[in-house]
Amino acid sequence: MDHRLKLISFDLCPYVERSRIVLLEKRVPHEVEYIDLQNKPGWFLALSPMGRVPVLLVDGRPIFESMVINELLEELYPRPELFPKDPIARAEARGWIVFANEAIMPSAAKVQQALATGEEGEALERPRAALAEALGKVEAHLARSGGPFFMGQPFTLVDAALAPFVRRLRAAEALRPRARSALAGRPGFRAYADAVLAHPSVVEADPGEVGPRLQAFLVERAQRERAGRPSPAVSAGRQGAASP
Repeated sequence: MDHRLKLISFDLCPYVERSRIVLLEKRVPHEVEYIDLQNKPGWFLALSPMGRVPVLLVDGRPIFESMVINELLEELYPRPELFPKDPIARAEARGWIVFANEAIMPSAAKVQQALATGEEGEALERPRAALAEALGKVEAHLARSGGPFFMGQPFTLVDAALAPFVRRLRAAEALRPRARSALAGRPGFRAYADAVLAHPSVVEADPGEVGPRLQAFLVERAQRERAGRPSPAVSAGRQGAASP
């Protein structure tokens, strides 16, 4: 059955990009509507119980949380398959998506903020160390799976979940090329990053000029926070305006 799909989005949000990748991977017709997170429209707040993006309207019915959206898309549009058939492997994939949400994205957001705003010392090193530790666990899994993608040969929902993080980390690190990379000493993850960023649906989902736009957004957010004003977060996870 065909459905009318509209993705409510903020174009720099990595969680929205996860669902964009899945929609593009499955070649599902859809609309995208962008909103201003600084001035969320009333109709959006009526649709999103937590006021976060993404929200996918399916025939007008709102579905929120990127994990839930992506699994729904897998059920509605089963080709190409983006989850393993085996229930144990499927549970393993779900677990790694949760790991990305809870262990990778929060520390990555802090690293990106520090790089974009010129932070040094503890403000940069502490989140970078936490991120490097999390990426070490991912790299160990990649060694077992054999690559090029997270679960081996097929591109899956785990890759869709990780690709926006990889894109933003590389863009943020490019802002400070002399700073030590969180991927230092992680050749397996570097190879994975190259593979996932070259995947067609990931390339197509690129919002464009992520580095300078992310820097401008994060600098503005830092200024607002110093001034004691609330500001949305594009990659801070459950505390922000973006939704895992």
